[in-house]
Amino acid sequence: MERQWIGSNPLFVSEIDADVIRGLSGRSEFFSETEHTLFVASNAGRDVARCAALVNRKYQKAKNERVGFIGYFAAVPGEQLGVRALFERSESWLKDRGVDRIIAPFNGAALLGAGARSAAYDEDPMFPFGWQPPYYAEYLVASGYKPTYPFWYYSISFGSERYLAAKRRASENQKVVVRPINKKRWNQDLETFRVLFNESFRDEWEFHPLTNGEFHEFFDAIKPVLDPRQMLIGAVDGEPAGFCLGMPDWNPLFRSFQGKLGLVQLVRLMLGVKRYRRAGLLGIGALPAYRGTGLAQCLAIALYRRYEELGLKEASYYPVNEENARSRNFAESMGGTGRVLAHCYDRRLN
Repeated sequence: MERQWIGSNPLFVSEIDADVIRGLSGRSEFFSETEHTLFVASNAGRDVARCAALVNRKYQKAKNERVGFIGYFAAVPGEQLGVRALFERSESWLKDRGVDRIIAPFNGAALLGAGARSAAYDEDPMFPFGWQPPYYAEYLVASGYKPTYPFWYYSISFGSERYLAAKRRASENQKVVVRPINKKRWNQDLETFRVLFNESFRDEWEFHPLTNGEFHEFFDAIKPVLDPRQMLIGAVDGEPAGFCLGMPDWNPLFRSFQGKLGLVQLVRLMLGVKRYRRAGLLGIGALPAYRGTGLAQCLAIALYRRYEELGLKEASYYPVNEENARSRNFAESMGGTGRVLAHCYDRRLN
């Protein structure tokens, strides 16, 4: 539906149909403890909006809160009444299941998609995030949702004084050893990565601990095209202590797929994954006991060195939860300049 409604915009990037179907049909590992239902609003026989209402019990247990989600939201412009009716049905369904607060748009788990663009609508989004029109945010606000969770996007120039100083400090750090993930030891390294991910992000509002099955579902899909030097593990005194994940901007490639990922698209993907003009640091974390050791800086610089080798002059650090002052300060310590480009919204139910 979304592709039909806004797909004519040159900045739109369609989700892969098979991925969405797997999740919303309940066949995804991410939905093993998620109850959900789908709603579509119609006006005069024409579909005008759609969403999913979701209750992720694992998220609720991790956060000790009766929170639910509205995700997979899409709509046509000029249909405020239809969208409001859509949200009201979703809210009622969630309330019947004990939910007293809703976060939207949020597809049930952060790795499946969270947030709507709230600025720079004329700019190409960075993979794996898509483009949404400004009226999505307007619909949410008009329906009583508050822009509670801003996401910052930082740009890091490899020629800035702060970046070069951080690079020097990382090269002088003798305690930290950074290595790429080893595809020949995929299962072992992915499990190490998962443990570090879960422990590092435990206190971040948007994340909850992910299972081995969820991690494999997400990362096994990109293993064939993954550059190991963009998926890093950092050790301090020989102990795994942090991780870093980088991502090329594959949006131009995926935009051309129009939601399909058949044989033709897979061949084009394999041929095109090394050709990109933008890239960024998508996730980085350090175990609490190792914060302050320079670990995160060494991980980030190792990733950014890779991008320098590939000819990039700058890279992104995104998306950074505004509540995470440590990450924001970290980005700025490397010379990062930031903007808020997306939000998640929330609403308490009476």
